[in-house]
Amino acid sequence: MTELQLRQKVVDVMKSWLGYSESNGKFKKIINLYNTQNPLPVGYKMKYTDEWCAATVTAAGMEAGLHDIILGECSCSRMIALYKEKGQWMENDAYKPQIGDIVMYYWKDGKNFAITDCTQPPNHVGIVGEVDGNALIIYEGNKGEAVSTRALMVNGRYIRGYCLPAYASKAKEEEDDMDISKLTDAQVEQLASRISAVLSKKEINESTDRWSKEDREWAESIGLMKGNEKGQMMYKNNITRLEVVVLFHRFFNYIKSYFGK
Repeated sequence: MTELQLRQKVVDVMKSWLGYSESNGKFKKIINLYNTQNPLPVGYKMKYTDEWCAATVTAAGMEAGLHDIILGECSCSRMIALYKEKGQWMENDAYKPQIGDIVMYYWKDGKNFAITDCTQPPNHVGIVGEVDGNALIIYEGNKGEAVSTRALMVNGRYIRGYCLPAYASKAKEEEDDMDISKLTDAQVEQLASRISAVLSKKEINESTDRWSKEDREWAESIGLMKGNEKGQMMYKNNITRLEVVVLFHRFFNYIKSYFGK
């Protein structure tokens, strides 16, 4: 996935939880998911009576499959400490957030609180879901005892700072994982076996078998499957290791071109 897709993935999880609340009991699903971490952050198992804004951010990362970069905690202050340790804490009034960024609040921060930048412990957290110019929509757990949204302005009052998950590094890591040159012989053999099981089925007959027609036309249209010198598609033949490499290389190039890379 691209960086933007990874960011959107966690936002989509938060959107799917809108309306989860203490009154309807659905918020318990978030707490239960948080408590599946092993080990639990600082060894603490969340109770349904606890404040659950930070737990919601953590659980959203887990649900999105991004728990390795959306660092788990049920405490806002301890969450900031985790991101500071990785150099991923942003406390600059000029910073313009992106979707997927984690925004921290301190409710006493404001014009009449201090003349210097607020450095007090945060007491609420959410995820940036939409950015339109200087306008932000934040998705939050435990806002009015529910998963809900909040409208803010960039550098708005009460914003303590931002935790910045390593989406770019994660996207690069996933791209590197697609590099077929890094596959071991055993992995190539396994992939070859799986592809061969599909492409070398003896019952395939282009004139009568319609179940694969759409898939074959798609594969041929993007150049994944190409005919021999006579233009014949060799679906009935067993696939070789070399052909596996060719197929993966063609598909990898297709994915890169599809996402504009």
